Amino acid sequence: MALLKHCTIGRLAEVLGQSKDEIVDEWRLRAGELLAALNLDKPTITDHVPDVIAEIIRDLALGRDGVLSVEHTRGSPPVHGVQRFHDGLDVGEVVAEYNLLRTAFTTVAERHDLYVVGEAAHIINHRIDEAVRLAAMAFAARQALMRKEEEDDHLAFIAHDLRTPLNAVSLLVEELKDSLDQTILAQTSEVFESLNRNLQRVESLIRRVLDTNVQSSALGSSFRPERRTFELWPLVQRLIIDLRAVSAKHAIEIINEIPRSLTVYADAGLISQVFQNLLGNAFKYASQGRVVVSAHDEEGTVTCVVCDNGAGIPLEMLSTVFNKLATDPAKSGTGLGLTIVKQIVEAHGGTVSAESTHGAGAAFHFTIPALAKSPASKQE
Repeated sequence: MALLKHCTIGRLAEVLGQSKDEIVDEWRLRAGELLAALNLDKPTITDHVPDVIAEIIRDLALGRDGVLSVEHTRGSPPVHGVQRFHDGLDVGEVVAEYNLLRTAFTTVAERHDLYVVGEAAHIINHRIDEAVRLAAMAFAARQALMRKEEEDDHLAFIAHDLRTPLNAVSLLVEELKDSLDQTILAQTSEVFESLNRNLQRVESLIRRVLDTNVQSSALGSSFRPERRTFELWPLVQRLIIDLRAVSAKHAIEIINEIPRSLTVYADAGLISQVFQNLLGNAFKYASQGRVVVSAHDEEGTVTCVVCDNGAGIPLEMLSTVFNKLATDPAKSGTGLGLTIVKQIVEAHGGTVSAESTHGAGAAFHFTIPALAKSPASKQE
C-alpha cells in the first residue's frame, strides 16, 4: 500500500488539475449510486460540476479562496436545486450530492498518494459549501413558491365550486317567492331582500377570490383524497336533486343510470365535486336537452360517464378542455371547472377524457377505483 504524503497546496493543485476528468468520473459514479438508492430514474445535472471542480483547482493554485464566478453564483447550483425539488429529492439529499464532491476530491488525491488536509481542505470545502448553499436556497425558494401556488389554487377551486350551489340557492329563493301569495310575500319582503343581499355579497366575495387567485400554473394537484367505500348512485342522485333548480332553469332533464349496487373506493366529497363540475359544464351546452350520468365496473375500475345531447365542444377546444383557464369564448366561465375534474380524478389515480361532435353533444369519461388495494397489491 502506498504511503500518503503531505504536500504543498501548489503540488496538490497540479496533480488534481491533471486529474480533473478523474474527479468528475468519481463524483458521477458516487452520485449515480445515491440516485439509484433513492429509486430516482432521472438524469443528473452534472454540466456545472466540471466548472466547480476547475474553480476549486484554481483556488488551490492561488492558495486562497477565490471570487465566485457568475456561473457559480447565478447559474448551475441554483438550477440544480430547483431540478432536484421537482425530481422529488429532499434538501438533505441535495446536500448529500454535493458532499460526494468532497469525497471525490479526497479519493482521487489519495489515489495519487496525497493528503487533502489543512488549508487545502479549507479551500475545497469553502467552494463546495457555496454550491450547497446556493442549491439549498433555490430548493427552499421553489418549495415555498409551489406551496403558495397550491394554496392559491385550492382557494380558487373552493370558490369556483361554491358558485353552482349558490346559484341553486338563489333560484330556489326566487322559486319560493313565486309560490307565495301576495299577502305573505308583503309580510316577508324584508326577509327575501336580506337573503338576496347576502347571496349577492357571497357571490361578490367568490368573484374577488377568483379574480385574485386564478392564474396559469404548471404545478400539480393540491387535492389529497381521503378514501372510503361508498355507493355511487345515491351520491349522484342527491347532487341531481340539489341542482334541480339550476337544471330546471335551463329545461334540462338529468337521468341517473348508475347501477344502484355500484360501489367505489374514493373521496366522496371530491367525487361529488367532479360530478358537479361535469353537470355544470353540461348545463351550459344542453339547454332544453338531456344529460345522462352512467357508470360501470370493469376489473376493479369504475368508469363514469356524463353525456349530454347539447351543442358539443368546438373541435379546436377539445384537446385543451382540461387545461387551466381554457374557456369557450361563447360561454361564460373561469376555465377552472374541468381543471378541477382532471386534478381530482388524477389524485385518485384515474384518467379523464372528453369526446364530442360539435352540434351533437359531448361525453366526459373518468375512472376511479372500485375497491381498496390490498396490502399485497400495494407492494407489487
